[in-house]
Amino acid sequence: MISGTNTMYHLIKAKENGARIIAIDPRYHDTAATVADEWIPILPGTDTAMMAAMANIIIRENLYDQAFLDNYTIGFDKFREYITGREDGVEKTPAWAAEISGVDASTIERLARDYATTRPAALMDCQGPARSAMGEQYNRCAMTLCAMTGNVGRRGGSAGGGLMGIPVGHMFRMSAIPPGKNPFELDGPNVKGTLDIGLRVVKRVHINKIFDAILKGKEGGYPSDIKMMWSMCNNYLNQTGNSNKAAKALKELEFFAVNELFMTPQAKYADLILPVTSAAERSDLTRPWPSGPYYTFVNRAIEPLGECKSDFDIISDLAERLGVKDFNPYSEDEWLRMFVEKNPETAPQITDYDKFKREGIHRVKLPEPVVAFREQIDDIENNPFPTPSGRIEIFSQRVADLNNPVCPPVPKYLNTPEDRKDPLFEQYPLQLLTPHPKNRVHSELYKVEWLREVEPHRVWINPVDAEPRGIRDEDEVHVFNTRGKVAIKARVTERIIPGVVSIFEGAWYDPDHKGIDRGACANTLTKDAYSGGGAAVMNTSLVQVERGA
Repeated sequence: MISGTNTMYHLIKAKENGARIIAIDPRYHDTAATVADEWIPILPGTDTAMMAAMANIIIRENLYDQAFLDNYTIGFDKFREYITGREDGVEKTPAWAAEISGVDASTIERLARDYATTRPAALMDCQGPARSAMGEQYNRCAMTLCAMTGNVGRRGGSAGGGLMGIPVGHMFRMSAIPPGKNPFELDGPNVKGTLDIGLRVVKRVHINKIFDAILKGKEGGYPSDIKMMWSMCNNYLNQTGNSNKAAKALKELEFFAVNELFMTPQAKYADLILPVTSAAERSDLTRPWPSGPYYTFVNRAIEPLGECKSDFDIISDLAERLGVKDFNPYSEDEWLRMFVEKNPETAPQITDYDKFKREGIHRVKLPEPVVAFREQIDDIENNPFPTPSGRIEIFSQRVADLNNPVCPPVPKYLNTPEDRKDPLFEQYPLQLLTPHPKNRVHSELYKVEWLREVEPHRVWINPVDAEPRGIRDEDEVHVFNTRGKVAIKARVTERIIPGVVSIFEGAWYDPDHKGIDRGACANTLTKDAYSGGGAAVMNTSLVQVERGA
């Protein structure tokens, strides 16, 4: 439940000040163990059903803030038709959600009343369920509950959307577009006043489909036949879905180059590795992710070693050789000075660049805590929301115009591939979670041995699932599905619910001669697919587990 480095600090302070914290998750994670007053276990991918049932109680018992909905939102009437069953004949009751989510109906009812009657209340939907086949439905339903209870733009409230400090969930940054196709008309009514959306999706390929695009090209509906790939600032083979397919695609490229500091799983497939500088060998600007009241200046500690160059210097040198004139007319320090002095965000804050560079940090003095969308709530007419309607869009006309059944215009719970209703569930009866570990950043820091000692890479499995499979704690097991197989030791624990297993993402892909991934990269098992709204589906995979040979 970490959404920025200061999340736990704020949760602890909130608890010290009397806030009641409820964790809803298939895992009894460290956040729940540390600060939660109650843990509500739930089946993966079903949070939207539970929130829909909460909305049902809030509507049925007239606990919603009608004045807030009237003033600041559009489309609540259409959402209510879905919740009450007038749209499809199925009322989204707690009993309905209990059968889907595994959460008792009485618990859902109690939580709905507590949330709706506690003022203020913060719904922190965070990112895990957003990286699933229900991704955007989950975030949009959370945002709707926040609006229904009038918690948006209020101190102590929440706008939903997945990130502390960022009011719009980051899983929406990649549009859901068919391969090589653009669903938006650049001059049509759907994008009036928002041409940037249309321009950004022209000839774009979803991040989780890049390797499929390499393998299939134009015949598969993609914009082009890809012969060459140049990759920097990432480890895509390791960090996108279906690592085995990614490895196959990289082998089929005529030429593959990477900028890299380490021999990562992706770098092993490169024809050319361009040695890149570390953070100690270049100066840069940084700020906390995703938010925080300070900026930092990283001063170069040493000169680049050997032939190492920064990514930007590599690009600049290549541009010169390609005949691009004046691609990089400034020095590193001149660029950084311009970024600080001409950026409308930093310029009012940092008035002395040289002092900032010398001290390495600038702390933003806030007269009071920042509340997302406070300006809109205080004066909606002069400060509309950044949407086509200027309101919180519980119903989205732009989404409706896509006419995509898996991306409805109001948030809904939908069955998806590889959920518990999928026929594949009989063969692969365990749902896989791929949460972020606390001892690395995605695949970074994986090779630091003492960090691996902090939390060894294991598959979490409940005793209810382990015992009939003859699996004991620390046994080597194979976790597999149609996409691949990983070898990993088991952590048999009641901190994960039956029917669900968990492998932390970021471990380095390392297939042996039999194709078994000895590094136990979680993405050997995940899909290279995306939801109707564009969310990568890293937490919607079915697997089986057996003792290793």
